[in-house]
Amino acid sequence: MLARRHLAAALAVLAIVGLSGLIRRPGFVEGGFASHDVGGILYEAMLLRAGGLPYVDAVELKAPGTFYLAAVLAGPEGRDIAAFQIAANLVALGSLVFLAWVAWRLWGARAAVVAAALYALHDAHLDSMDANYVTWAQLPAVAAALAAVRAATWREDHALRNRSLGTWLVAGALCGLAALCKQPSGVILVPVLFWAVCPPGRRDVRAGAAVVAGFLLAHVPVALHYLVRGHLGALLTGYVWNPWGFQYIAHNAAGTSPARAAWEFVAAAAHFLALPLALAAFALAARPRGHVAEDSRHVPGAIRFLLVWTAAAMAAAATGLRFYKGYWLGVLPPLCLLAAAPWGASAGGLWRRGWPRLVLAPLVLALTVRAAWALRLTRDDRARPHDEGARTIGRWLGERTEPGDTIWVWGWHLWGVHAYSGRLSASRVYKTLGLLTTTHDDTWRTPAGPSQVLAEGPWAQQLLHDLAAAPPAYIAIGGTAPKQQFPALRRFLGERYVRDHGLRVGKVEFWRRADR
Repeated sequence: MLARRHLAAALAVLAIVGLSGLIRRPGFVEGGFASHDVGGILYEAMLLRAGGLPYVDAVELKAPGTFYLAAVLAGPEGRDIAAFQIAANLVALGSLVFLAWVAWRLWGARAAVVAAALYALHDAHLDSMDANYVTWAQLPAVAAALAAVRAATWREDHALRNRSLGTWLVAGALCGLAALCKQPSGVILVPVLFWAVCPPGRRDVRAGAAVVAGFLLAHVPVALHYLVRGHLGALLTGYVWNPWGFQYIAHNAAGTSPARAAWEFVAAAAHFLALPLALAAFALAARPRGHVAEDSRHVPGAIRFLLVWTAAAMAAAATGLRFYKGYWLGVLPPLCLLAAAPWGASAGGLWRRGWPRLVLAPLVLALTVRAAWALRLTRDDRARPHDEGARTIGRWLGERTEPGDTIWVWGWHLWGVHAYSGRLSASRVYKTLGLLTTTHDDTWRTPAGPSQVLAEGPWAQQLLHDLAAAPPAYIAIGGTAPKQQFPALRRFLGERYVRDHGLRVGKVEFWRRADR
């Protein structure tokens, strides 16, 4: 009977994974950018394949892990968006499988089905910009939780204690990989380290040291690459302590009052995670006191671990106080695991009681329908190309330039042009937000105001120096770029470039070097 129940649960989880794959199907076949940030990832991959280094040959804010992944997974030149997107969708489905595995280890087979279903109802919608940084960071973060569960279980068995230390090391390394893919996702280190050091009733410093050692070991390959090239300092200032990133956070925090930030935090959490939040809160309220439900696979400290994970992930979601929906993907796993506890939504007898049927069931049904409808809209959105302009521009520029030529584009919606044309930037300032212009001030529910050019700033001067030293074959300026506020660039274009009207894509301006 037990084996039959486990088989049924495994088949149910596989069915959920299959349905999630159908929702993500456009990402397997559409082959275009769903996120312009992915254009930035592929640009850095192209730079790596060409022998360059992020943070050295390009000013960068993001973590380097995805750049190395793209250099391997995005084709021989690191710019095949279709191949990269397929790999990202497989990674996202892998995160779902690992989450079900964690739930199974914690609470049993039925909980695995509940956690998987709840996660699959939300993850594709929260991660609608598939192949983005958060996609790649989610898998090692959830895998780190699985390793921590195994290590905490083995720690209770004296014969397996040494194996437990090795598994804590693996958990720390997976935390490091999550941070390498997306810095805020590295907060998974906090709950894993807490569980390692503070099991119920005692302290385990050796386990904590193993986690920290694993976290540092995960960074060794990238650090060695920079060290061998003589640029370890650039990695430290670009990835570990990026002044551009801290300036971005400080700028947004200064413009938002604490009361407003708290309200936006609560409103965004409830908007994006209403169902898992409600079920997790119910499970915590219904948790038995003084004993553990008979059908659970109790791991000492599991509830505390999940609560710390939730708090750390919510803090990460608040980074910059903009509360984009993708930021909440990191909060989803611990909430799903809490909701799937055997005394919560997965309790078979719960739904036979009177008040859950009358009160909880209608709420769960309504929120489930809402989440399913959001998934349908997400699938439709993924099936529609988001980068037709970048494809057209990239193809046009690729036909008019040679492989060794460079270009420069201004506009975040044009980042993908580098991958589609196969041409690198003539300047380290290939991204302009926060460097050449003020950062966007939009939030999860408010549009951005107009950008302002920082014409006298150091990065504007760096851009002009780079362009003058090695003028690119073409310059493309997006229609929303505040070019009139940058007279020095307009003078440079007027002196050395001619306007090329051979292609019309929206309000994008194309400038060809005059000697071509």
